[in-house]
Amino acid sequence: MPLAALVLATPLLCPASAAPQTLTVRAVVEEPRGRIEWFAGSYEELLAEAARSERIVFLDFYSRSSAYSRKLEKTTYLAGPALAELADILCYGVDADERSSKPLRKQFQVKGTPALVFLDPDGGLRDHLSGYIGPERFTHELRRIKQNVDTFSALRKRIAAAPADLDARWELACKLRGIGDLEGHLSEVARIRERDPAGTTRASLRVKLHELYARAAVELDLEPLYAFVEPQQDPLVRFEGWWKIWDLEGQAARSARDPELARRHELRYFATARVLWPLVPPEHVGSLGNNIAWSFYESRASATRSDLEFALTVAEKAVAAAPDAPAVVDTLACCLFLLGNRDEALAQVRRCIELDPENPVWRERLAEFEQKP
Repeated sequence: MPLAALVLATPLLCPASAAPQTLTVRAVVEEPRGRIEWFAGSYEELLAEAARSERIVFLDFYSRSSAYSRKLEKTTYLAGPALAELADILCYGVDADERSSKPLRKQFQVKGTPALVFLDPDGGLRDHLSGYIGPERFTHELRRIKQNVDTFSALRKRIAAAPADLDARWELACKLRGIGDLEGHLSEVARIRERDPAGTTRASLRVKLHELYARAAVELDLEPLYAFVEPQQDPLVRFEGWWKIWDLEGQAARSARDPELARRHELRYFATARVLWPLVPPEHVGSLGNNIAWSFYESRASATRSDLEFALTVAEKAVAAAPDAPAVVDTLACCLFLLGNRDEALAQVRRCIELDPENPVWRERLAEFEQKP
């Protein structure tokens, strides 16, 4: 099963250095939302408690009409590992449908729900996640945010200490773009270009890669992207470049109306997956490996046995990297089943049920595999 799409740079939020405003926002305690212990006071009381106890704040902007907000409550907010990571964080629900939430939504540039905003103990922005996030990824993100790795506040501190740190500027630029702050994004890109007019640094190469990707995503003309990526020597630029090419070849294969053109892109999609896989850094093996293996499973009707064997190898390594992620285990089960390893596939599906007993998909998969010879 596919995991949520990865982003090459974590999306982020508004000018985080601004002091928190004095806002009157009531706490929402109408009914339980998952098993999270929500702070019941006002927003001002929340900030005061964060400063007093030196704890991170988690603001959950939600809507009762949002299917993704409800899905968070029924899955992620019930997961034991995620709840354990939240135990020492002050959690606060903000009903985005309430008029009183407008100042907070404006302050943190919340344009849709769910929006998951994290504050430092002093009330400054630490990080921001958007949309539905499954239990495994949410737990991973919580650990990263608690360690203050690649957050808004961490990147701003890096840049303040070393203005010539262009890698930090690019990471911040990506996060600003991710939350819709295009002015902030372009400002950081301009500073990168000022400090590296020749465009030879890793940050400048990543800027160029992003621009080529954006153009190719609109025109679905991948040749300039191939021409840029193929000669690159920097490991990170090569990884991100082939990841983007693989993603776009998949999009092109799915959108092409001409069967011959669709098949050509599909073959290149398979081929770029093989180029990409050896470049994947350890921290992405579980999630990206899962998505690569699943892409072959989804295209199983036109995949060769060699393709499926490659997918199985990738799925096995993804599970080794993320053994407790049901979606990753499920992908392994599907790859095993396609190659005739029915008993082992059934064992892996039963493992999914053990890990995530409330999810009906795994029982449906078990019934499907038990019925087929």
